[in-house]
Amino acid sequence: MFVIPCLFTIAMNTAIAEPIVVLTYGARDNGGVENAASSHPFRVDPDYSETHEVAPNETLGHIMNDYYGGSGMNMKFVEMAIVQVNRHAFVRGNPNFLYAKKTIRLPSLNQIKALVTGEKPENSPSQSGSGRTNEIYFFGG
Repeated sequence: MFVIPCLFTIAMNTAIAEPIVVLTYGARDNGGVENAASSHPFRVDPDYSETHEVAPNETLGHIMNDYYGGSGMNMKFVEMAIVQVNRHAFVRGNPNFLYAKKTIRLPSLNQIKALVTGEKPENSPSQSGSGRTNEIYFFGG
C-alpha cells in the first residue's frame, strides 16, 4: 500500500517539472484558400454546373478534386450529390464503383443545396416543358 502513494508522488513531481508550451495564433492564415474559394466558379455562380466524361481508371475523388477542389465546399455533400444525380454512372449507387466512358453531370451549388435540404430547385432538370414532373404511371391490372 505504501508503494502506490510513492509512485504517484514521483509521477506528479516529474509531471510538474516538465515544461509547458502554450501556442497562440495570430490572424488566421490558410494559405489563400479563402481567396481561392471566393473566386471558384462553383462559388461565384451558384447555378454553374459542368459535365464530364469519365476516363478509364478515373475515380470520383479525382473528378471532385479537379472540379470542386479549392471551392471550400464539403466534399461529402458533393459526393452524395454527384452520385444522386448520376445513378447511371455508378454500380448500384456506390461512389467507389464508377463506370468509364459515362458522361456525368456535376451539380451546381444550388442543386447540391436542394438535394441536401430536400427542396426542388427552380431550374430542376426533372421538369418537362409542360410543367409536369417526370413520373411513372402504371395502367391496367
